[in-house]
Amino acid sequence: MSSVAEAGANAGTRGRLLWVALALSLTLNIFFVAGLLWTRAAEPVSAFPERLARVADEINLSQHQRGAFQQLQREMLDRSQRLRDSNRPVFQSIWDELGAAQPDQARISQLVDEATENRRAYQMDVSAALGRFLAVLSPEQRAQFVELAKRPHNRQGLTPRH
Repeated sequence: MSSVAEAGANAGTRGRLLWVALALSLTLNIFFVAGLLWTRAAEPVSAFPERLARVADEINLSQHQRGAFQQLQREMLDRSQRLRDSNRPVFQSIWDELGAAQPDQARISQLVDEATENRRAYQMDVSAALGRFLAVLSPEQRAQFVELAKRPHNRQGLTPRH
C-alpha cells in the first residue's frame, strides 16, 4: 500500500511541478513581450522629415538645392497636418458608428473610403513635391538620395511609418 501512496504522491508532485513550470514559462513570456514592447515604445523614432534631413545632409546640397529641400519639408509638414486634420473627424465618425447599437456597415465603408482617399491624395501630393525636389539634384545626388531612401526603416533609414 505504501507503493501506491508513493506513486500517488509522485504523480501529485509531478502535476504541481508541471503547473509551476507552465506558470513560470507564461510569466517569463509575458515579461519578454512586455520588454520588447517597451524597447520599441522607448526607442526614439525620427519623424519622416527628420530622416529626410539626415539623408539630405549626406548628399552635399548646394545653396539652391537646400532651398528646394526646405520647400519640400514645408510642403510635407503642411500636407501631413492637413491629412491629420481631415482624417481625425472621419476616424471619430467610424468609432461612433462602430459603437452604435446597430452599426451601419455601409456608412462605415463610406467613411473608410473617405479616409483612404484622403491618404491617397496625401501620397500623391508628397510624391509630386518629392519629384520637384529630386529634379534639382544632379544625377549622382538623385541616385544617392534614392538609394538612401530605399533602405529599410532603421535609425539610418528613410522609410516612413505612416
